Amino acid sequence: MMRRALLVSLALLSVSGTAQSPAPDPRRPAPTFDSVAPAVPDLAHPAVLIVSKTNGYRHDSIAAAVPAIESLAKARGWSSFATENAAVFNARDLAKFDVIVFANASGDIYTPDQRAAFQAFLARGGGFVGLHSAGDGSHPDWFVKMRGNGQFIGHPGGADQFQAADIALLDRSHPATRHLPERWRWTDEYYSWDAEPAADAHILARLDEGDVRLEPKLQMGLTGHALIWWRCEGRARIFYSALGHQAEAWSDPAHLKLLDGAIGWAARQDGMGCG
Repeated sequence: MMRRALLVSLALLSVSGTAQSPAPDPRRPAPTFDSVAPAVPDLAHPAVLIVSKTNGYRHDSIAAAVPAIESLAKARGWSSFATENAAVFNARDLAKFDVIVFANASGDIYTPDQRAAFQAFLARGGGFVGLHSAGDGSHPDWFVKMRGNGQFIGHPGGADQFQAADIALLDRSHPATRHLPERWRWTDEYYSWDAEPAADAHILARLDEGDVRLEPKLQMGLTGHALIWWRCEGRARIFYSALGHQAEAWSDPAHLKLLDGAIGWAARQDGMGCG
């Protein structure tokens, strides 16, 4: 009887322990590295590679972002391919694309060979568009340098996480911003970094900090809080926009037009810059 009681107690303890174990957080998946490339079909140029792999924070809005970008490519008559397999970063497959779009991709997702293939794509003059979490703190240093600004230091939390604010347009001649007003009212999760974009970056829009609640460590100054910019990495056209945390952004006409202009520019189909 004593042995049976002991076994029952151990069983109850095991069940209790299992019940109390935290469930996996789908927004923070365990990092993975891919070794077998996806089956990428032959594509007509121009072609867009949409990457949404997350070795960092995973945004729920990815489910809306990927089809939205696919629709933009289709409306242009372009090809597209979406994947969460970073083994697509190889010379054979990247040769099929003109521009790579990070649709809230996050984390260090590359093996050394994949990193080299990505950098070789840029060295040939390929385009890159990074969206929202392409600007967070989960990316490796070489990627941050390519993106063209400082290290991510955070965003407002709690009731202040999403705020309506004025975005001041500094350059409305770029294909991504020519449709926007001088002050654009927008609601998002606003990122901050420890440095402004690099001297060679062309800032298109900044956050009006006088219009949002930011704790002191997140304040970058009334003229220094850039949210949208472009730069050249050699011949490569690099574009970054911090917008797009929430799913609603991916059906907003003004935001979609911004993305369409960014993709067209990065693919060297519109606008100027970068040789």
